[in-house]
Amino acid sequence: MASSVPDGLKRHLHFADGGIAGPFDLIVDALGTRTPLAPPTGRSLAYGALWASLDWPDGASFDNAALEQRYRRASTMIGVLPIGTSSNARRPQVAFFWSLRADSLTAWRTAGLDAWKAEVLALWPACAPLLDQIVDPDQLTFAHYAHRTLRDPAEPALIHIGDAWHSASPQLGQGANMALLDAWALAKGLREGASVRAGLERAVARRRRHVHLYQRLTALFTPVYQSDSRLLPFVRDRLVGPMSKLWPATWIQAAMVSGLVGNPLHPLGLDAPDPSSGNEPIWNAA
Repeated sequence: MASSVPDGLKRHLHFADGGIAGPFDLIVDALGTRTPLAPPTGRSLAYGALWASLDWPDGASFDNAALEQRYRRASTMIGVLPIGTSSNARRPQVAFFWSLRADSLTAWRTAGLDAWKAEVLALWPACAPLLDQIVDPDQLTFAHYAHRTLRDPAEPALIHIGDAWHSASPQLGQGANMALLDAWALAKGLREGASVRAGLERAVARRRRHVHLYQRLTALFTPVYQSDSRLLPFVRDRLVGPMSKLWPATWIQAAMVSGLVGNPLHPLGLDAPDPSSGNEPIWNAA
């Protein structure tokens, strides 16, 4: 744990073991949803997910360029996401995740891996070679999601970016993208500002509208994909699903899941192709 203490126009970091670092002209807080450098705010969500990074199985039927998911209503979900090959991995990796209520985590552990694997295979048999790699519950990390947005992400000599400023469930997949845009805005603001304070003000002003827009969109869509509701999944599968394959719904979805709703790139001096073109976004600094 750590805390930041202002000292005029600079700031120190105070650690739980009694250590002190600084003074710093600026501390960038990218410690995530439960950062100790920001006041508590927002609300924890009922659902989170168990995650594991596994080897891409030989002969797998999964798409190596897309996220695939299987649902039973909105209370049960399996996801398989290719994540490439890390520097210390011998083969491509895949992120495997299982939606779970936070208050069911203890019961999941008590039931044991065999019971859980049987439930996964009943919904998605192709996951067998992934499940074979999981031999210990500790291979799975539980991510507890929360919706929170700091009202004031910048303070004297301190700025919170990414999930430390705004966190949400990952239903729209924009966590990393939003953090990168925050970082770009911060770098641009500091280059242009006459002082650190002016640079922080510029950075926050360029990102605030987009942040609030996606926080609201995510809050709207989360119950459709992670909740105990029976009605919302029915509407999703029977009505929204078929309509989503038609224009302009295809364009709207492409813009939403690429983070481009609200035109966030223009204030940052960036540009990208129209998502309706089907091209991969290529960012250019203006």
